[in-house]
Amino acid sequence: MQTPNIIERAFQLARESSNLEDIRKALRQEGYSNVDAHLGGASIKAQLKKQFVG
Repeated sequence: MQTPNIIERAFQLARESSNLEDIRKALRQEGYSNVDAHLGGASIKAQLKKQFVG
């Protein structure tokens, strides 16, 4: 099975999360690098926030 890229994985995690910091922590723990660079833009942040639970 292929590992999802960091953006795909961030969206998967967003459906189980309630904030961006939880997503960043999880990605780092899973071994992804340059997490802040990938999730730093306003557009990606807004899209991820729309996926949050609750």
